[in-house]
Amino acid sequence: MFEKFKYWYHCTVNARRQPFLDYSRRLIMIGGHHYVVRQAAEKDINRLVEVEKQIYGTAPWSYAAFQLELSRHHDRLYIVVEHKEELVGFIGMAVDWYHLDLHITNIGISPDWQKGGIGTYLIKTAIAYARHLQLHSLSLEVRVHNLVARHLYERLGFRENQIKQRYYLDNHEDAVDMQANLLSRGE
Repeated sequence: MFEKFKYWYHCTVNARRQPFLDYSRRLIMIGGHHYVVRQAAEKDINRLVEVEKQIYGTAPWSYAAFQLELSRHHDRLYIVVEHKEELVGFIGMAVDWYHLDLHITNIGISPDWQKGGIGTYLIKTAIAYARHLQLHSLSLEVRVHNLVARHLYERLGFRENQIKQRYYLDNHEDAVDMQANLLSRGE
């Protein structure tokens, strides 16, 4: 047990000392559009909630939930994508050192910007982040009826593990638990 704690502590301290990428402000191009990619900050929370409202009609995550996530610098990373200062997408990631897994806690793309490559870019960023941290897998949950997202995740190497019954609080929809094994891909 103590060995696992020492390993977790070593990974946590080293992850804080070794910055992955500079997300203070980075310009990228996806599908012919220019975007700014940067690490999310507390000033973005209202816009994160708004993107969720656009997607779901209501925001599954509250202001307080996002605030708590953004305050956890030791094991969380949230990235936002902006187009002309409009927040059009985001991803949240949580490091699970015990299982050597990077869990995608939340991902959202404004409906007007979906199917333009932003989601693919964000998932590939999560994969690169997990590799940087030398994690073995990525995991996430997705609504059973969200076939577009499920196909995207499958295309990027995720496989279905199990169904989580009544997982989502807003409508009690089931979730598909998915995982991408980085070790089996020989990378």
